[in-house]
Amino acid sequence: MNHQALYRRYRPKTFDDVVEQQHVVTTLKNTVISGKPAHAYLFCGTRGTGKTTMAKILARAVNCLEPEDGNPCNKCEVCTGILSGTILDVIEMDAASNNSVDNVRDIIDEMVYTPSQASYKIYIIDEVHMLSSGAFNALLKTLEEPPEHVLFILATTEPNKLPATVLSRCQRFDFRRISTGGIMERLLLIAKETGINLTDEAAYFLASLAEGALRDGISLLDQCISTGRNPLELKCVYDVLGIARSELVLAAAECLIMRDEKKAVQTIDQLYSEGKEPAQFLQSIIRLFRDIIVYKTSGNLDNILCTGEKERERIPRLTERLSMTEALTMIKELSDLEAGLKWSASPRILTEMTFLRICTRELDRKDDSISDRIRLLEDRIRHLEDNIKLKTENYGYEIYKQEEDKEEEKEINEIPAVETIDKGSFSEWNRVIDELRSAGRMKVYSGLVGTSAVWIDKDTIGIVISEEEGFRKKVIEKAESMEIIENAIELCSGQRLNVRIVSPEKNNKSKDMENIPETVLDFVKKNGIKLDIVDE
Repeated sequence: MNHQALYRRYRPKTFDDVVEQQHVVTTLKNTVISGKPAHAYLFCGTRGTGKTTMAKILARAVNCLEPEDGNPCNKCEVCTGILSGTILDVIEMDAASNNSVDNVRDIIDEMVYTPSQASYKIYIIDEVHMLSSGAFNALLKTLEEPPEHVLFILATTEPNKLPATVLSRCQRFDFRRISTGGIMERLLLIAKETGINLTDEAAYFLASLAEGALRDGISLLDQCISTGRNPLELKCVYDVLGIARSELVLAAAECLIMRDEKKAVQTIDQLYSEGKEPAQFLQSIIRLFRDIIVYKTSGNLDNILCTGEKERERIPRLTERLSMTEALTMIKELSDLEAGLKWSASPRILTEMTFLRICTRELDRKDDSISDRIRLLEDRIRHLEDNIKLKTENYGYEIYKQEEDKEEEKEINEIPAVETIDKGSFSEWNRVIDELRSAGRMKVYSGLVGTSAVWIDKDTIGIVISEEEGFRKKVIEKAESMEIIENAIELCSGQRLNVRIVSPEKNNKSKDMENIPETVLDFVKKNGIKLDIVDE
């Protein structure tokens, strides 16, 4: 006998067997008991939540000769005939492959005939949102006023794609994602009935991977059982599904938090050497950072997703080293990396570069607003201030001294001083532009007309060109153009100076300073830190 998938073998046969979804189960059972089913139902929800299963149970229940408290008996000739497929009054159709007007017309032509053995002729149309617009139009009138012996059960994962005219003709039921605990309980029951000793830790991990889809969780269990291992432990699940071990996930998280670039590269090398799935690895790290945020918010481990004892022991310690803002930013970076891996020709390089960017805290992007960046800076300073206070208290000192004790200079590596580029305007700039025109360098001259120049340092001049003037910038930044400009500057000023292009925002220091919160400025003032805003 061929192997039957576990999710088919253990498909619920009655409403009482369905995992969760009680809001749907209760209504449908009452419908069967009353003997007055609706003419059309619409079951909506993500994959693996029981839509098709519930449709099949309802189809048997309304036709059952001896229903038991709204459940089909599964023993009468009608129930057994529907289960075996010998009674053809229950028709299942996949709209993904039968979505044309002709397919709908076949249904319309068939439904005029009364059921052969059952009380109702039932049409179960799965993924109904895949029907063409013409097929929907052909179905509308029939869906609104079908014959008394016909009942429609429509199922879809995307109800937003259904026409409003279809939605208004159906009783709609929304299926919820099944909880991790509910999936875990069913997996343990299935494992017990199949003679497999599934550990609670492994069952919870499989349930968390299912993400609310019971069918996915059972399929993962089926894959693990096929290895023949018994008992089935968490390590076996890692090996079978190609998931990185918890030690590797924790090592990756720690190197990101502690900014250990060397260890980050070594961790990725180990990941690829062991042949683990990078996407699953990233999902595990994201879940860990999510748990860190939850623990930081709630102060307990009740709602975390990680199941291993090592993760549960390490989360409180990792939480102390990471601010909320940094944790959220890391999740964002890692989620973007996970989404981009499938399109990347060099996923390993992309992963390494992202890890190094996080380790160096180069997390700001050009599209981030100045307020977001200031908020990140403020959060880092608050986190740093707490650490300084803790260290000084351990030595018996106070963090805030009297004014006469503030002469001691402190070095704070987390907030490096940034040297401002604005040292004043370059007074010879107009002469330089005129010299270029006189020398016949019209292409370079045209690109510099209307610009200004500032001192960056004693050996460098910055040409101020905004980001919007992309064409002008492209002309000036060429190597030959830069050399021509440097020669003209030397001729006019008598100095051989370097030249580079800067944005006008880099000279708007005073305006940006006004936007810095007082908490940041107070901390900077108290600790003698030199602060500047560089908008990159």
